[in-house]
Amino acid sequence: MTPSERAALFDGARLIGGTVFGTFCWGAAIGMALVKGGLSSMQALGMVMLVFSGTAQVAALPLIAQGAALPAIWLTALLANLRFVVYSAVVANEFRGRPMVQRLLIGWMTTDTGLAAYLAGQQEASASLSERDRAARFMGANGLVYFGWTLGTAVGVGMAGLIPDSPRLAFVGLLAVVAIIGPMMSTRLAWSIAVPAALVAVIGRDWPWRGGMFAAIAVGVAVAMLMTRPPERIGGRAS
Repeated sequence: MTPSERAALFDGARLIGGTVFGTFCWGAAIGMALVKGGLSSMQALGMVMLVFSGTAQVAALPLIAQGAALPAIWLTALLANLRFVVYSAVVANEFRGRPMVQRLLIGWMTTDTGLAAYLAGQQEASASLSERDRAARFMGANGLVYFGWTLGTAVGVGMAGLIPDSPRLAFVGLLAVVAIIGPMMSTRLAWSIAVPAALVAVIGRDWPWRGGMFAAIAVGVAVAMLMTRPPERIGGRAS
């Protein structure tokens, strides 16, 4: 890596900041849930490190515990992760010139918090960075999320046998999500995205097939795309 890429990598990690602690706690909650749901420690760790999606794991876990058919589990995880298709469309132009292998890695490493942090910091410096530096910055943000997530889930898997089963464990997961989101709600962009998405989620709470969740994600991503797109140029000048 060039010096500018290393600087961009560390800058991306800086964008995540204090949300890593929330990611760690969320990972710990997921790790405990997977083991208590019937997976072995190795199966839980393998799923966490390869799938890298708490939402998909939470959605698939009840089906795994009930012994559902693999196609049903795969379809559930796919539906839970459809938002990443939209996320990839959001950043496609950012990294279009990178090699295929790097783009695949960027796609796999994309996270909700990492993308949100990158978009929030985009107006700050990304416009002046080269594509290589932008890719490094993006990987710095999402790579730190992966580190916190993996470490947290490993701790959760190890602690699963020491903590008795209780419905209150679900509340720990809720607190972890709040710890992730809280530090990110410091900009006008973050509030502009979160408020309409939250309203749609509340309105669609009882929609079938978790339609309210998918609609909230779509609204949040749409607002992010509108607010972070570069100004149109007319006659070589920004409009």
